[in-house]
Amino acid sequence: MKTFCCAAALAVVLSGCVSAPTKSLEQGSTLQGKHVVVSHYAKPDFSAMTAGKAAFGLFGAVAMINAGNDLVKSEGIEDPAIEISQRLADDMAAKRSATVLPASNKIATDDSPASLVKVYPGADVILDVKTINWMYAYYPSQWSKYHVMYVARVRLIDGKTGALVAQHLCNVDPTDPKNPPTSDALRADHAALLKESLHKAADTCVSDAEQKALRV
Repeated sequence: MKTFCCAAALAVVLSGCVSAPTKSLEQGSTLQGKHVVVSHYAKPDFSAMTAGKAAFGLFGAVAMINAGNDLVKSEGIEDPAIEISQRLADDMAAKRSATVLPASNKIATDDSPASLVKVYPGADVILDVKTINWMYAYYPSQWSKYHVMYVARVRLIDGKTGALVAQHLCNVDPTDPKNPPTSDALRADHAALLKESLHKAADTCVSDAEQKALRV
């Protein structure tokens, strides 16, 4: 019964996951002189998955998200997509001679390329980084120990046509499996360990996206 409830709750939590095959920037493509704009989204739901809440299945999943969002708000935890976007934009400017346009205060509500082109007009390329899932969860075999999971999609989109130029989906668990923390440890000192874990996840996403898709 416990396994079933956990699976049901996890299905709800991960319902936003997407399939995004890696597409590398074509050989010979250049970003030199291209005007790049960075997209922005509202902060996504964060899930704090505990064994107690998982026992309540779908109702527990809602409680996990509420608890996670409360933690994110109270401790000022930033969406890692912000760090990933900034670092990728900086590297595209420094290493590929792209021109990054000033940050837009427009928030995208639809991640379809056609919509993004309308929300962020005037750019040659849209750098679109979106957090698909971020959460912490207990190990099914060790309920008192937790790991952090982070999934983000990185895309370069043609700012005129909406065509997909490059794409990478990063799926990262920065937790040391040999020394996983407790829930209390993740939340202690204003969630310092959780913030550090999310920073490590962002670091991996930047590296992987640059090497596998953006050729930066």
